[in-house]
Formats: sequence, structure tokens, C-alpha cells
Amino acid sequence: MLQQLRDQTQSTGFKVLVVAIILVLTLFGFGATNVFLGGDPKVAQVGDFDITESVLNIETEREKRRILSQVGPDFDPNDIDRILLQQSALSQLINRQVLYQTASDLGISVSVKEVNKQLLESPIYQVDGVFNEAVYRSQLQMLGYQPVEFLNEYAGALSAEQLRIGVAEGVLIPDWEIAEAIRLLEQRRDFAYLSLNVAAYAADAEVSEEEIEARYAADQSIYMTPLTLDVQYVRLAVADLSSELEVEVGDDELRAIYDEDRSAASSADARDSAHILIQVNDAIDDTTALKRINEIAIRINQGEDFAQVAKETSEDLGSAERGGSLGLAGKGVFEVPFEEALWGLTTIGQVSDPIRTAFGFHLIKLNNIIVTEYPSFDDQLPVLRDRVRTELAEEQYSDRLDQLERSAYDERFALSETAAELDLLVVQMSGVTEDNSPNVTDGSEPNANDFLLSNPDVLEALFSEEVLSGENSQMIQVSDTESIVVRVAKRYEPMEIALEEVTDMIQAQLRAEKGLAALEEAKLDAIDALAAGTGVSEVASSLGQRWVTLENVARVSGVEIVSVEILQEAFRLPRPTTGEKSIGFADFEQGSALVLVTQVTPGDVNATTDMQLEQFRKIVGSRVERAEFASFFQAAENSIGVVRPE
Repeated sequence: MLQQLRDQTQSTGFKVLVVAIILVLTLFGFGATNVFLGGDPKVAQVGDFDITESVLNIETEREKRRILSQVGPDFDPNDIDRILLQQSALSQLINRQVLYQTASDLGISVSVKEVNKQLLESPIYQVDGVFNEAVYRSQLQMLGYQPVEFLNEYAGALSAEQLRIGVAEGVLIPDWEIAEAIRLLEQRRDFAYLSLNVAAYAADAEVSEEEIEARYAADQSIYMTPLTLDVQYVRLAVADLSSELEVEVGDDELRAIYDEDRSAASSADARDSAHILIQVNDAIDDTTALKRINEIAIRINQGEDFAQVAKETSEDLGSAERGGSLGLAGKGVFEVPFEEALWGLTTIGQVSDPIRTAFGFHLIKLNNIIVTEYPSFDDQLPVLRDRVRTELAEEQYSDRLDQLERSAYDERFALSETAAELDLLVVQMSGVTEDNSPNVTDGSEPNANDFLLSNPDVLEALFSEEVLSGENSQMIQVSDTESIVVRVAKRYEPMEIALEEVTDMIQAQLRAEKGLAALEEAKLDAIDALAAGTGVSEVASSLGQRWVTLENVARVSGVEIVSVEILQEAFRLPRPTTGEKSIGFADFEQGSALVLVTQVTPGDVNATTDMQLEQFRKIVGSRVERAEFASFFQAAENSIGVVRPE
């Protein structure tokens, strides 16, 4: 089998990589499998590879970054369960190492040229369908990879994918299995259903006053008002301080700020460049590589076209095919030596001297300079004044935070002195509960207190034992520019709600419960009657309903004519014997339905088109391949040896 697997992975029809595997491995992180740290506690072992705490921490952090990149900036990273995240990261590390080592044992590997080719073709690193060097390097930087480390991991991922495809190509799918799948999946059924609506049974249910009173007495704790608070708070915010500041700033000072901002914006100018790379690796040392790059530089200095020479000589295959083009990029994308050399070029068409980076030696050509257009000083004046005011307000805010915290702590059971000391307004709020909106008084903006409902720290403080007893809360930082201290001015203990106020609600609850019970009883009686041979018309008449009959319904397209619940039950029931029927029921939100299956017609492989047949072959093949690979993976894991944490 192993030789067959090797042969399959070398065949001309063998696809090296699907885009999906690149996407998954890039987004999920590559496991830092070439990070070796001595003296690091071992968490697990896969063959000869130790998964240490440091390696696991790196992978866990990458998994966290992946999650955060998917859920967006509003998601709180603290909501991620660190233990579950670490378990997931460990599982990924183990699985990849099993594949990497198995591929290595079978002699499955990928050349450097093939790795470069796949990177070039990966849509992850493309802009408008073309490989973009800046995007590629930016992602490496974001994931925390050195170039060599990334390429090694990428090669391992490609080898693992070759292994998977090799196993898949060894799977044989017999025609009888395709035929059986068609018999099952293309099956059609004749069935009928009769709907029972819970609302109808509930409407007929009778509820007495005694039952309402009994429910009220039994569930008295439910019929209570919530603990309600009248709340006071003081708020210290940069926005308020800024609006109150009277700032006089001279034009000279504003001009200096403007010039500094403009200079910083200029540093963000972009460069369109191209390069030629001669790699330094195990096969070529610095001296040899430098000699080759100097020879190339001579050719360019003598007038040869840079793009043509790049196509012929550059060992960065990703850019060589495009004449060495790296596209447009700003600062922070390339390695420091490369970036410094590129930004040191001042004339369009200028070529640098040889530059050494972690990749090897480069010649860099400046193709274009994109200069950021910056607003005039007069246009920026209002922005500059606002910024100065905000910066001063931020300084005051920082200075006053300690004062706010200390004063509120010293005053302890009130906020009036604290408010006077810091020139703040004591805001009153009434009717605050843990799950409803407060009523704001004292002229505050209607939406100024939304944070009391949205910020869990505020609600937690308000309903803590200390604050409920009347003490001021600790200072709560609502955002980077806003902090508050809250206190409970008055509390209203839970009180019984009068029976008259909840009678309608209790009555509706009891009707719904009785209606559901009546429906269940009617349903079971009907099923028993049908099983005993009672005619379907008689059963329908006793229930005051009518059967809906459907013929030759397909498993998939049936959803267009009947609810999913009923269709699933119709295809779950066993095939009835001739002249008989299978009986069942389907529950859904509005009630239930009796379901009768009278006939089952298997799918016919001879009636299937070539296109349908190919689709079924793919469906069955995918299922068999997954099962085969799961079995192969388990055998590989046993062979390599995996030691997991207890």
C-alpha cells in the first residue's frame, strides 16, 4: 500500500494543493512547528516532536487572532474561553504533526520551486487576481513569522495535502454503492398528514378561577416586582472637559503641529518597486550570492531591461514572472534593510546597490512614488485647535481620575461633595433594574446613560452588596475617555404583584398547558386507532380535520410543498408492507401532525442522467474518502506514537 501511495502522489493527475488547504492553514496558524526551546515543559509528544508549553502558547495565540479577525472589533477578547481555545490549538498541533511526519516517512515532499509556485497562485495573497508582495509580507508580519519559518511550514502543509489526496486517490467506489445511494437518496414516497393546532385546543380549554388562584399561590415568587433602584452618579469624561476648555493657541504653535503632521503623512507615502533576488541558503553562501548579484547589477548598468533580467535571474519566483514587480506598498511591509534602501531611492527608475536581507541579496528598482495629498494649513486650523483642546482635556482627565476616586471613597455615602470638588453634575436616575431601562431626570440627554445598561461592570457594581447598602462604588472606567462613580440613592424591595394584574397572564399560561395536553392525548389516541385498523377518514372525522395527501414526493424537493418536520418524518418512517401503512407524527411550533406513509418507490440508477450519476459519484466518493482518511490517520497516529496530556 505504501508504494502504491507513493506512486499515486507522483502521478501526472495529482493536484498538489487546493486553495482551501492554503486558506485553512494560513488563517488557523501553522503551529510554530520549527520553534525549539530548551528546558520548556512538555505538554504532548508526536513521534520525535515535543509540543512544549511555549509552542502551545504560540499556537493558542494564533488561534485567538484567527477568532478575533472573524468576529470583528466589537468582540471582547475576554469572552474567549482560554482552556477550550488551548485544547483546540493542541488538537491542531497534534493532527498536523501526524500528517507532517507521515508524509516525511513516505518520502512525500515539495520542492522550493513548487512552494513558491503555490504561494504565487494562492488567492489569499492576491489583489485583483495578481500576487501582491505587500499583502504576502504583511500577513507574515501579522502572524509573527520569519520568512524561512513560514516557508518551511508552508512546505509541510503542501506535503500533508499531497498525502491526503494520495489516500483519496487510492479509494475505489464500486458501482453497486453508487446504485444503493441513488436508491436511497432518489427515493420517492406517497404519504398523507393531518395537522393538529395547539392554539385550537387551547381556545377550547376551560380555566377556573380556583385554578388561577392555585397557580398564583404556587408560583408566588414569579409574580413579584424586581428590585428597583433610584441611582445617582457622577461622570468624568474627556468630551465634557474639552467642551468647557477655553484654549488660546498661537499660530506659530499650530504651524509647528501642522508641519509635524505633514511630515508624518509624507512618511506614509507609498513606493511602487521591483526587485531581483539571489537567495542565500544551504546551497549558496553569501560570497557566491553577492558575486552573482553584482554580475546582474553590471548587466543592468550596461542598459539591459530590469524586468527582463528579473525574469531570467531572480530567485523570487513570485515576482520574477512579473519582471520583479512588488507592487505598491507603504512603510512597515518590507524588512528594515529592504525598506531603508527603497526609501533611499529618490529618482524614478533608480536601482539600488545590492542589499542583504534574511532572504538573500536584492537589487531594488524604484518604479514610482505616490505622494499623499495633505490639506492646507488654513483648512486644518479647526482640526488642529480641536486636537489641542482634546489633548489638554485628556491631560486634565488623567489628573482628575485619582481625585475622583479618592473623593468618592472619602465621601463614601454621597456624591455631592465629590461633584462640587470636581465641578461635576450629580445625575439622578429612577426605576433602574437589572434588566430594564432607567428613567433619566435632571435634564440629562435621553441617550447619555445607555452605558448603564450596556456596561456589565456598571450593573454589577449597582447590584453589589456594598453599593446596595448605600456606599459609593469604586471608580468604573466605562471607556478610555470616560469614568463614573455610582451609588444607590433609594432601593425598592420586590413586592407581590396583585392577582388582578396577572390574572390574564396566568389564564393564558394554563390554557396553553391544557391545550398542549389535550393535543397530545388526541394525537396518541389517533395513532392507537390507526394502528388498530380504524379507517383514516374516521380518525380525521373524530378530530374534526382532513388529511392532506401527497404522491411521489422527493426527499429534497418536497420542502417546497410541505414543512421540513413533516417531510423528515415521512422519510424517517419504515417502508410499509404491501397494503399497509407506516404511522408516525411530527412536532412543530404550532402543534403536531399525524403522518402516514403508504408507498415507497426506490431511486432507479437506470433512470439517472449522466450528470446526476456524476454528482452521486462525488457525494459517495467524498463520504468514502473521509472514512478512508480517518482510518488511515488513526493508523498513522498509532504508528508514529502520540502522547497526549492526561
